[in-house]
Amino acid sequence: MFKFTESPPEVATQIGEPTRVSAIPILRRYYVAAAALILLSALPTLLLYPQLPSVVPLQGDSNTFGPKWSLFLYTPGLMIGILLMFIAVPRIPVRRLQMNSSQPSYLYVMIVIVALLSYSQILVLLSGLGWNVNQKWGMAGGICLLMLLLGNVLRKMRRTLKAARTT
Repeated sequence: MFKFTESPPEVATQIGEPTRVSAIPILRRYYVAAAALILLSALPTLLLYPQLPSVVPLQGDSNTFGPKWSLFLYTPGLMIGILLMFIAVPRIPVRRLQMNSSQPSYLYVMIVIVALLSYSQILVLLSGLGWNVNQKWGMAGGICLLMLLLGNVLRKMRRTLKAARTT
């Protein structure tokens, strides 16, 4: 006889045998998705690099301009830094930091932040190519979507750091 669990169908075992399902492959998908977003952000930058002017706007209508190579440094570089930070933080040996139960939500937050940065890179590229892109309104919409997506998850997330007693 087979007993079915909430695991994928290929994990059905005989009755009485303990079921061992590792969550690592599922959590690894978040990191793969973040890496894919970074590549999807850097690839258009690489393809459009010859068409970009030597000085590109970095923040839309403001007076912030920079060389076109800085497009690789700011957004994809920042995205790689955020990915590395999200990889390193759960490995910090802090006794009060318990992330096992909320790690999928933690990684979801990483995906949403990396997706917003990828979206901002697209806005900067379109502006650098001479398109009439209102980056202020574009980023305002992206940040509103970020707040909506993060607020829903953070509200349900388990508190991981215990409050310090001051008395």
